[in-house]
Amino acid sequence: MIVCSCTVISDRDIEVALVEILSQPNAPIPTPGVVYRHLAKRMNCCGCAPFAVETIYDKVGELERRGAISANVGAATRSKLLEFNAWRARLRGKIGPASTPVESEPIAREIA
Repeated sequence: MIVCSCTVISDRDIEVALVEILSQPNAPIPTPGVVYRHLAKRMNCCGCAPFAVETIYDKVGELERRGAISANVGAATRSKLLEFNAWRARLRGKIGPASTPVESEPIAREIA
């Protein structure tokens, strides 16, 4: 299935990229930016971003169930993705106490 029609990225492309990314020591959080850069692509209109996040999250679980990544890697990745999404929501003032860009700046540099 096509996840991004601008750059023609499929869910299979994301799956292959996730296996490669998550096989690295100290693997980064597989955000859409990390996955797209790994595929040597860039988001154009960003309309695919929410679907890309959902696909990445689903694929991590699928890869774990199939044994393509270890349960520890899958659990750590899901935890990091949930933490990242909560941080973004707080930054945007949607939930919990508001974060300031100054407080969150080190996190942003780690995931960029």
